[in-house]
Amino acid sequence: MARTAPMPRRRPLALLLALALAIATTPAARAAAPQAAPPTAKPPMTWDQSRSVYNRRLRAPQPVESIDWAGRVTALLREEPGDIVVTAVGDMIFNEQISNLPEPHHQQLFRILQEADIAYGNLEFSMNSHPEAQRPFYNFRTDPEFVWELAAIGINMVSMANNHSLDFGPEGLKDCLAALERANMTYAGAGMTLADARAPGTTSVQSQKTKFALLSYMRYWTQKYRCTNPQSACLATIDPAVILVAKPDGSTEAVEGPLEKDILAMEDDIVLAKRRGPVVMVSLHNHDKSHHRAYGIQDTTPPNDEIMYRRAVDAGADLVLGSGPHVLRGIEMYKGKPIFYSLSDFIYQYRTPSKIPIDLIHQRDGEVARPTNVSVWDRRDPEEVFEGVLVRMTFNAEKLKRIELIPVTIDYEGPLYGVPRLAGTARGRQIIERMQRLSAPYKTTIVDRGWYAEVVF
Repeated sequence: MARTAPMPRRRPLALLLALALAIATTPAARAAAPQAAPPTAKPPMTWDQSRSVYNRRLRAPQPVESIDWAGRVTALLREEPGDIVVTAVGDMIFNEQISNLPEPHHQQLFRILQEADIAYGNLEFSMNSHPEAQRPFYNFRTDPEFVWELAAIGINMVSMANNHSLDFGPEGLKDCLAALERANMTYAGAGMTLADARAPGTTSVQSQKTKFALLSYMRYWTQKYRCTNPQSACLATIDPAVILVAKPDGSTEAVEGPLEKDILAMEDDIVLAKRRGPVVMVSLHNHDKSHHRAYGIQDTTPPNDEIMYRRAVDAGADLVLGSGPHVLRGIEMYKGKPIFYSLSDFIYQYRTPSKIPIDLIHQRDGEVARPTNVSVWDRRDPEEVFEGVLVRMTFNAEKLKRIELIPVTIDYEGPLYGVPRLAGTARGRQIIERMQRLSAPYKTTIVDRGWYAEVVF
């Protein structure tokens, strides 16, 4: 007779626990069971912004004159058959909507850009979805949808070779370029490879056969932004070199200038671009030294840096647009082609008080002047930083026939900090006189036309 194996004995407690676990893990049981509360998120840090430059005034607001801006601008926007209008402004640091401001000195300024066939500016902020990727202190970022605000004020061509395009790394740049492409904006100077960064952005003008090409480069005071991997996200750069020169008295002198191989590379790019677009525009974002106010107002281009602007024209560029110093510099008509050594700022919303404690770090920034016995809260950028010009150029049959300079000021205090407007009478005259003085060494004639100026050539 075969022996039957005895049944294993189970402890009653273990059996009950197994049964309870089986019941608790059914879908119905899980749905009915109370859910554990998620951990409480820490509230975002906030600071008292009552002393921020957005809210605190040291000077009276810019006066609003009774000026028929609509009439003035309408008269300015004259065209003849075959005309192509190109406008250019300087640095744009931009994070709040301004296209909806109702005042004529804002709306008519934007109208000049909107009515142009090509409206260029230097895009010195990033439009991306990666706030966590912020690298430097400055938080020059908006969401990608902000590209439509850029388009709303009239901009449709931007240079990207500047020291803030990679503030949010390769992914931030990728987002920004995708946003520009979505809005059909022409760009140059940055790309996901070095070849892309050095490629021209090209565009055609409505109902015209003439094509325009843009190339963009940055010259920094160090080689910090030089591309080390041509297959990665890159900027097109012209980097500095320093050599030691022996002087007759036996001492040595350090002499700085742009690297020749970078100038030659730029010239090659221009020659190739000229084959794709009869009118070639070259943007040079030039930081020949730090903006530290120990160096004063940098409104003069060092002679060795003038080389790259002129060599661009020698290679075939039809105009050269300078930015970077954050102040105006002179205009030179070189071999009949305009060189704008710096257009200064156009939109300068570079303070972000919601993320910075009451502007304290900015007020201790080397880029802000430090007057004697002035409170850290009361320091401000120099007035020259908050003025610029909007350049309006008219081409016909691929020839430049007119250059007009429209003075622009930027609010430096109050809720519209960093927002541009058409300059009033007195300030506009000061800006025109400044441009005449800065351009005199180049023997450039600038004629005052009342509320704007014209370059005679």
